[in-house]
Amino acid sequence: MKQFFTSVLLFTSMIASAQIGWMSTFESFKLDGQDTFWNGSDESGGFFNGNAFFKNSYNINWKSWKGFSVSNTKDSTTEGYGNQYSVMRAVGANYTGQYAVAGGHGLVTLSKPQTVSGCYITNSTYTTLSMRKGDQFAKKFGGDDGNDADYFRVIATGYNGVAMTRDTFYLADYRFADNSKDYIVDRWKYFDLSKLGQVDSILFTMESSDTGQHGMNTPAYFCLDNFNAPKPSKDTKGLDFENAGLAVDSSENGDSHDGGFLFDEFFFVNKYNKQWKSWSGWAVSATTDTTDGTYTNDKSSITGKGANKSKTYMTGFGRASILFPHTAEKFPETATENTYACAISNATYPYKSMKDGDQFAKKFGGETGNDKDFLVLKISGVDYDGNALDTVEHYLADYRFDDNSVDYISKSWEWVNLKEVVANKAVSRMDFWLEGSDTGQYGLNTPAYFCVDQFLMMNDFASVWKRPAITMGLYPNPASNNLYLDLTATVDKIRIVDLAGKVCLTQESSNHYINVSDLTPGIYSVIADTDSGQVIGKFVKQ
Repeated sequence: MKQFFTSVLLFTSMIASAQIGWMSTFESFKLDGQDTFWNGSDESGGFFNGNAFFKNSYNINWKSWKGFSVSNTKDSTTEGYGNQYSVMRAVGANYTGQYAVAGGHGLVTLSKPQTVSGCYITNSTYTTLSMRKGDQFAKKFGGDDGNDADYFRVIATGYNGVAMTRDTFYLADYRFADNSKDYIVDRWKYFDLSKLGQVDSILFTMESSDTGQHGMNTPAYFCLDNFNAPKPSKDTKGLDFENAGLAVDSSENGDSHDGGFLFDEFFFVNKYNKQWKSWSGWAVSATTDTTDGTYTNDKSSITGKGANKSKTYMTGFGRASILFPHTAEKFPETATENTYACAISNATYPYKSMKDGDQFAKKFGGETGNDKDFLVLKISGVDYDGNALDTVEHYLADYRFDDNSVDYISKSWEWVNLKEVVANKAVSRMDFWLEGSDTGQYGLNTPAYFCVDQFLMMNDFASVWKRPAITMGLYPNPASNNLYLDLTATVDKIRIVDLAGKVCLTQESSNHYINVSDLTPGIYSVIADTDSGQVIGKFVKQ
């Protein structure tokens, strides 16, 4: 699949559908710490994740279980039944923390009949080491000479009423005449379930060539993640989120989308706390409030709209991750700088906090304006092999300049080039997070929110920049009374600064002129804050 992402080059003419879908990643399932698991001992009978119910049957007398458990254990070396909850890969698909373990069999029921795209599966540590080496109950696959035609497979049976369909995935196969082709799966692999068609439930069972009088000798476990993950395609497109179905001034914070939001092939991870009614990761927003600088306005962009004057965008909070199709195929290297980009803006809540300060965070620049404050968004992730990707930085506010007149807090959508992160990389997960100068014992004091739109879109107007490339004409120059600003952007504020850096005049309005008649003759800077960013010019006062 060398051409996996070839159609990314067609972004200019093709806008992707962004209808919100679902995927069970098991990340939202609450476990009691690291290297632990849930096996149904609470006798709940299973759990919901995404739009599916994963059945569990726990025997309280024998303290044993069948069906599905949830785990974040990482032991890929310990042999035997005591290590029945670990995945051989030691991490979930996309290098996430949690995954499901199927034991004996696994039944998944759906909220309504539908076609399940697929999922990622792999071997558990217990089963892998048993097949590699053999144990007291099961044989070494291939036998001593490697010629035994052994296999271990998962069978998915789809049900829709009384109708049944089946498909099979081999997690180990030693049936080849050429022994060099024999394998035991030890990575996450995609299992296409779409062939089952419309189903209301799917039953996963296991079969092995190594059987005895009590059934299968091979340990009957496998691991599953990203249930209902889209099949990696050759028609990947960028996202503009406009078809998310949100009304103006509405949003989705994850309370009705367990675990996150699936847009085409990309899953935006969300963690929603039902007790506190709070969220982290990603939210989907069409909110327009640019004035409320409190916590209640935690999903609005300071621009009041999406990029390109669109309606819908994503708001990130904390560490926000996007899961990509988990494949070894790479995004192609391109000569065009703008091929891989996204639009970034400040959220209203942190913008107001940085501008004015609040009960938790300081006003950027401090009382004198000389504090070297900053807020930077960092974007990185991991590739298919678990290698860290390059990190891209984008400053949403920067007060580190010696000349305070060029300090800024971004108030517009700005294009960020992701080529260093994406091009020629088999991206598995992309992470976004904020770092800043205002920190305390609990981390960042500045509200850790930001907004993203036009994800991996290529546009003719996209460019790679630190500040907006806008120009401003000033006339008359020299000026005696009114000084006019010739620029196409909407003006928010005008400041007149003398050569010593002192602000002599400030005007907050949309007027493209300012009265300078009271200024002492001399040379001054004009700093205009606009909806397209900040621009600076000079004029002479007569």
